[in-house]
Amino acid sequence: MLSSDLTTQTDGIWKTAFYQTVAFALIAAILGLIVNQVRSDSIPLLGDWSPEARITLKFGKNILIPFDEAKDKFFTQGAVFVDARSPELYQGGHIQGAVNVPLAQFDQMIEKVLMNLPEDALIVTYCDGEDCDLSAKLAEELKRLGYENVRVLHNGWTVWKSHQLPIQGTSKQQS
Repeated sequence: MLSSDLTTQTDGIWKTAFYQTVAFALIAAILGLIVNQVRSDSIPLLGDWSPEARITLKFGKNILIPFDEAKDKFFTQGAVFVDARSPELYQGGHIQGAVNVPLAQFDQMIEKVLMNLPEDALIVTYCDGEDCDLSAKLAEELKRLGYENVRVLHNGWTVWKSHQLPIQGTSKQQS
């Protein structure tokens, strides 16, 4: 009889501890949600984290250029393409005619590369990979200098190569 009382007592302690833990977790979650909603810089509970939305949040408007539009601008020579990747990756292959302005060397290179470029010229920045944000950061720097007509070709290098468009560099597929 004594062991069954001990088992019942132990079960009661574990149940109480479990319920208290769940109660504390719920209270913490509710308080966290309330504080988040009251803050001026609250984090949205549901959000769009696509590349378009991330770049739109940063600039206040969508500055992504659709692939087809970028391709048209390339063939009509209506844009300057700027590769934001490292010099090594640029040498390995880049959009034909693109200039290389690595974000890490922006301040040293930008005057030399873009000094003859009119401020109203269309500039298309690109890098490589779904998560690469070098091109968006480069676009932000160019806008800071007064270039208003800057667009970002998301995942530009991969998309460009996959469509077998003109490229240059050591991984050259076509001219």
